[in-house]
Amino acid sequence: MIDFVKFYKPIVICSLLISSCSTTNQLVTVECSEGRCEFEGRENQNERLDKEGEKLELPNDNSAIEISNDFPIPEESQALIRTGEVPRPKKIFSSQGSETVEIRRLGEIYWIYAESLPSKTWPLIKDFLANGFSLVEESPSEGMISSQNLSSGENFYIRLEHGIKNNSSEVYLIDQNNNSLDISFFESVAGYISENLPGYEGNSIAAQSLNLNKKARIVYVRKEIGIEFRLGYERAWSAISRAVEKSDFRVIDRNRELRYIQLSLNNPSTTRFFNFFGSPEENNADVDYELTFTTVGENTLLEFKKVSDTAVSVNEIVDEINENLS
Repeated sequence: MIDFVKFYKPIVICSLLISSCSTTNQLVTVECSEGRCEFEGRENQNERLDKEGEKLELPNDNSAIEISNDFPIPEESQALIRTGEVPRPKKIFSSQGSETVEIRRLGEIYWIYAESLPSKTWPLIKDFLANGFSLVEESPSEGMISSQNLSSGENFYIRLEHGIKNNSSEVYLIDQNNNSLDISFFESVAGYISENLPGYEGNSIAAQSLNLNKKARIVYVRKEIGIEFRLGYERAWSAISRAVEKSDFRVIDRNRELRYIQLSLNNPSTTRFFNFFGSPEENNADVDYELTFTTVGENTLLEFKKVSDTAVSVNEIVDEINENLS
């Protein structure tokens, strides 16, 4: 009887070797004789690739190769920030205060302007009320105090808000009809705050939320920087007019009814006297920027429109106005 294992064993082995060689794209010659197989592999493994095309030739001169330096390494320079110090973000509204305290007026409305955060101004107001006044009710989160004058028995209210400028407060003293109190009372409160504010370290945790309710913020209008005021138009106009007068900009024209202010940035030497009242030279001056006011609900939006080829950017104008807002 024929031994089937001995007969088929060489055939099976050859089949497996041939299939395994085909998976590697390598040509193998198999010769079998009397149950013994000999294999002869390809000497040049890249023979097929060599016959399909010419080899890639690179020039010896590398100067012909164009190198795009899209991410250059900056040169070493003097470091403006000390090692380990976190850089401060660019300020949007000035935080440089001199602890100034003033009484401001717009029409029949008075308020006390103080260069301190509301959370710091709040305990100062309460300290003032501790002498001769009765504290009826207070709401630090809303900035409201209800008090009574012990000598006259009259009730009045104090409303504390964050100002336009960063780190500033506005104090409103009103009666039950929401009218401003007598100017003499404003002078008493303002005098007390002014006297005790320098070096005062008091801070109300309950009034911390008032620090976030700023009246001005940077916005983008048509891809340009603008300023949005949480104020009515008359108050926003007054604040910007005051800031422009303190800056080096030259006012060419302004119109409260049409809600615009035109500025020239090329001749800052003109005196503010002529800026305010106008002069014959201004009629021939070029306008570089026009500031326009728009009412949006209860807020006011200030836009900066560039009307010349001046190199001064909107950011520079906002920074200058920023330093003089109050």
